[in-house]
Amino acid sequence: MRVSEISTPIVPEGKPTPAQHLTELRAIQALVNELADASIPALPLVADPALDKRYDSAAPLVQRRFDAVAGETAAYAAAGLTALIAGRRQGAGANAAAAHLAREMEKSIRAMEKILA
Repeated sequence: MRVSEISTPIVPEGKPTPAQHLTELRAIQALVNELADASIPALPLVADPALDKRYDSAAPLVQRRFDAVAGETAAYAAAGLTALIAGRRQGAGANAAAAHLAREMEKSIRAMEKILA
């Protein structure tokens, strides 16, 4: 997915399900990888309904932890992507910063998956 190919918002109206949240974060990560000029193969951007079932059956404490990590990840990913795009428009080379953001997002996404494993 390329930045220029996004025609609809990545984040849907209302609160996304856990599977949608991870899918949205993966889509943002793909854009960040593009900005980093990384030749990392894109993962399929399909929501896993089993993740939603695990979330629904998890203890409230686990659900809150997932929600907290998801919120933190979405916040820093959005801020980072915004900064990268702004820098790119101004001609700044931000490959290293984009690569760092992509790595941090991967760590957070994996942590979210482990929380519901």
